[in-house]
Amino acid sequence: MQESQFYVQSTSHFIVDEQRSRSILTQPKQKPPPKKMATGGGDVTEPDRCSVCLDPYRNPKFLPCHHTFCAECITDVANSHTERTFPCPSCRNPTSLPAGGVAALQANFYLKKQQATTAPLKRTLCKIHDDNNLEFYCVKCDEAICLNCKLTKHEQHKTDDLKTAAEQKKVELATDVSRLQNAVDKVIKQVQKTREEQQAVLEKKATVEKNIRNRHTIMVTAADRFRDEALESLRSVSPDIQSDVDKLLKRQEDNLEQLLNIQQRLEQTVSGGAASDVIVVTKQMKSGRGSEQAVKKLTSTELSVLRRPVLDFKSTSDVMLQKARDFLGTVSNMEMEDAAPEVRVERRFQHVAEPDVEVFSLCHDDDDTRGVWVSYERCSMKENCPEAIFNEDGSTRENGEHQGKVSRKLCAKGMTMFATQPVGKFRTFCQSPTTKHFQLDNHLAGKANVIILNVISTQPFKAETKTDFTINVGAHRAFDVDATEQYFVVVEEANLPNMWRKVRLYQRPGGDPVTSYDPPTHRFQPSDVCFYSLGGHHVLLVTDELNDTIHVVSVNRKKMTFLRYLAPGCPLLIQPTAITVDVDGRLWLACRGGDILTIIAP
Repeated sequence: MQESQFYVQSTSHFIVDEQRSRSILTQPKQKPPPKKMATGGGDVTEPDRCSVCLDPYRNPKFLPCHHTFCAECITDVANSHTERTFPCPSCRNPTSLPAGGVAALQANFYLKKQQATTAPLKRTLCKIHDDNNLEFYCVKCDEAICLNCKLTKHEQHKTDDLKTAAEQKKVELATDVSRLQNAVDKVIKQVQKTREEQQAVLEKKATVEKNIRNRHTIMVTAADRFRDEALESLRSVSPDIQSDVDKLLKRQEDNLEQLLNIQQRLEQTVSGGAASDVIVVTKQMKSGRGSEQAVKKLTSTELSVLRRPVLDFKSTSDVMLQKARDFLGTVSNMEMEDAAPEVRVERRFQHVAEPDVEVFSLCHDDDDTRGVWVSYERCSMKENCPEAIFNEDGSTRENGEHQGKVSRKLCAKGMTMFATQPVGKFRTFCQSPTTKHFQLDNHLAGKANVIILNVISTQPFKAETKTDFTINVGAHRAFDVDATEQYFVVVEEANLPNMWRKVRLYQRPGGDPVTSYDPPTHRFQPSDVCFYSLGGHHVLLVTDELNDTIHVVSVNRKKMTFLRYLAPGCPLLIQPTAITVDVDGRLWLACRGGDILTIIAP
């Protein structure tokens, strides 16, 4: 089994790899070795000195391995290599420069702040009378003054002892310290979330590029004419997305640096600053750059909309070339609100190592919930759709006896083709929350029979028919029943010339559909449906093969309404084709190409 990959999302952050949960503002503390001459790399000689130039840090920058160097030193190291990848001067781990070069690397705000603490901050002499010390505080003018000022310009003003007034002001500044710390913490989280979004965009871009290349291997000669066009569309779309994230990240980092400077000045003043500085800083915290309005502006750069490159399609006049281009696809933007509850997505295994395998059904065995039944179709075997049962680690347990779309009839979700019957007749199954099985017999004549079976035993399979009714539906791909067993949703196959499937809601005792699902995207290709309890709410999940997403939909008697996307932007979601839920509440998802995922949601 290949090493598992994870995707975790919440309203504040997501992690695409379980190893990436490192702090963005700290680095491992290392015991400094004896001081030595700079050799263009090696260990750090002192905690506050660059290991390349051995001088105090100038514009310190983090590398992904969490070693810090001067921006100028890293530029020299990077320029000495012809590629955009160079080894870290300390640990020799390979480092790839971001699109913005060294300037786009993470700044080490901790070192910047530490360096700032060494700067002197004292000013005790009067600005007007250079030889006089500041001794008094003018209440009316809110400033520190000397004795000459008190006897001249401020003669009629009420004054207090400067040290006494400063002590009183420090009490006010103590509250501002807490307020500034909260603002700093908020922007740090914003920066971390945006950096993770930045990485996710790059990973999704790489995944889409891999998807394009896999399809090209299937297309062979016909796809060669459109491969460069598809990759070019990806390259033209991605910079816009990346640029927006880079600009937002730069603005957040600038805001964070400003907040840290204000916070540093404030802490120095409170802990030991001159009395005159207390007055100046107090003004700044009330109406200057440290005021609530100014700080609120610095914390108003929250990341709210996620954008990802997704494959889109366009047409040509020639029928054969049209099919080739539709299959290979082009790239467009897909915007998703970052408002899904926290979920964990794990890549379990790849059941067939072929680039365009389509899984029609994914379900668990009735007798052994640890056995995962998979039924799939190879692009070169349209009439031979094998099925197999896998252990959860991806090892094959056994192959099924049936050939056909989806899976065997003993499973919670499945479809069986009848080779001895007239072409076009097929049967699908889904299991209700009780022991009932819903069976849908489709004759491709605009109608289908819904049969409810009460399962008596599974080995051997034995059931009795409880009721049946007829619905008006064409060829369908999948269906599922809700917890009340009164409503069920059908994914209806497309009818030429329309190329898009429909999701329709039916109610017992049958007849015409109650309503159809209207998605938020203008193009939508549903592949499977699954009723699910998400965050305590009973919802419908719809896999969207075209947009690499899972729609969360509310269902009532008259309407199906889009709520949000589940795990929006997850790099592992590439053309989902089947979904189901097991007895432990885990969602199982299959993607084109054979990847089997699990999703754990609250």
